Amino acid sequence: MTKSKIYVRATYFDQKNEFIGLQVRTDLKDTLIENRNFIKFKTEHFVDYSDIETTEIYFESFDNGNYKLLNSSFETVHDIDYNKTEEQIATIFGNQVKSSLEYIDTRRSYPRDSLIATDKTPRKYYTTGNSEIYAVIIPDLKTVAVSSNGQFYTKQLFGDNYNDISEGIKNDFRTSNRFDIQPGDEIQLFYRRKWYNDSTGLAEYEDKQFKTVRYIGDTIVDGNKSLKIEIEGYNYLSGLKDGPEEFLMQVSDSGYYYGNQFIPFKEYSTELKLIEKNGQKEFFLQGVSKDTINGFTYEKIVQATPDPSRYFILPFFPMPFVEFGNVQVIITYSKIKGIEKGTKRERTYITDATNIRDIYSTSYKKVELEIYLLDQLDVEIEIKDYDNDKVIGSLKTKSKKGINSFTVKTEKLEKGKSYGVQINYKGENNSGSFSNGFKSKH
Repeated sequence: MTKSKIYVRATYFDQKNEFIGLQVRTDLKDTLIENRNFIKFKTEHFVDYSDIETTEIYFESFDNGNYKLLNSSFETVHDIDYNKTEEQIATIFGNQVKSSLEYIDTRRSYPRDSLIATDKTPRKYYTTGNSEIYAVIIPDLKTVAVSSNGQFYTKQLFGDNYNDISEGIKNDFRTSNRFDIQPGDEIQLFYRRKWYNDSTGLAEYEDKQFKTVRYIGDTIVDGNKSLKIEIEGYNYLSGLKDGPEEFLMQVSDSGYYYGNQFIPFKEYSTELKLIEKNGQKEFFLQGVSKDTINGFTYEKIVQATPDPSRYFILPFFPMPFVEFGNVQVIITYSKIKGIEKGTKRERTYITDATNIRDIYSTSYKKVELEIYLLDQLDVEIEIKDYDNDKVIGSLKTKSKKGINSFTVKTEKLEKGKSYGVQINYKGENNSGSFSNGFKSKH
């Protein structure tokens, strides 16, 4: 987590948060001061990374439960014993003061009075009597996550996207997104849930789904060139196949449109700045990074804002994608100009639970469902129009154990329109229901 070298500076008064600047840290070298090991590092402060306003040098040390920060003149900025749980005399922002301790509970689903502090628990050391002057130390990460001098605070930005952007800063990565593909080329987006195990401190993953994105060819729509793109996928959690679905992507000499968003063709590099949006300042961060998955290395352009979603652009294929929450997206396979890299994932099948395998239209008045059922059951299926919740097709039947194919006759379907599907099943020892949807191809 501490690979991130990006910090945000902001004020917080009258319950109003306002960004005032950004900061990048560059670790320079290890050095020995009075027989103690320090890391010498540089901080650069700015509103726009292309125009550095100030640069400062510091020396930092975490040693035997003590945190010490010196400025370029070797004067003490912070000197805090972060293993002490009682009041102590500490140096915070150059002043020797009596300081108090507050453990910061970052858990979301536990009673607040149940916290048992560990070295992973952030510790807030603040001037006794003035909690607005403080430093938050996370011992196991060896980092000062937030600090405030009473006028503004400086906060380290944690997360994989900030790590990626920091990697781009360190290595001065640059890339162009002017892709060169031919019909039949494709990539595979693999989605997995990611979280950190508190007991082991390691990342754990759960397969969620994959999407195969394929370039079919070109067409002209209203005088504009468009790429025909097909997407199909598979959901590991539900066992449901998704698609294939075809859509058009308008492209020109200057860039392409993904939905309503225009992606310009250009050389992308590090871009860090505060921008004005809806009368407020927010940050926009961009960098180029490289991922290596099972020996397959690819570039990606990372963009981050205060919004919890993370946005990515690929240099080699016109398919930007977004990550939300703890869901991570990686490229496991690509075929560009016929050259394959990585490992292509194939569909697997759930056999220990009832699940929908596939739903698709076979004509403008018929829908086919493939369902895996654990028992012989009474099954009722309804096809609904999302617009008015009207049932436009239904079927009552009996199932066999295993894979079942059901055909439901409907009122006239509209091509490209989405419909809902409700399935109820009942047996001697097994009953339940589930719902899903599909987009008509007819």
